[in-house]
Amino acid sequence: MNKKQNLKDDYNKAPGLKQPYMLGYAVRNSKDGKSSYWSKIAAAWAHKDGEGFEVQMDALPIDGRLVLRTVSDDRQPDSEHVSQRPGGPA
Repeated sequence: MNKKQNLKDDYNKAPGLKQPYMLGYAVRNSKDGKSSYWSKIAAAWAHKDGEGFEVQMDALPIDGRLVLRTVSDDRQPDSEHVSQRPGGPA
């Protein structure tokens, strides 16, 4: 099953879905480069046809970089200082 079909299936399981499919974060590295700051600034809802997303942004990232994470994978609170993960975003 492809990603587009999975997205359609997820949407169809929850008609009237109020929870976003993805959350968007502005991620900034700390001065020491060993950690980063994640600030939640956006949410995205999947279109019913699986062809796109509607994105609501509460702010714009200063550097133009937006990190999108699916809600099920989201482990970051609204705004937090976190340690870098090898190979991870930031």
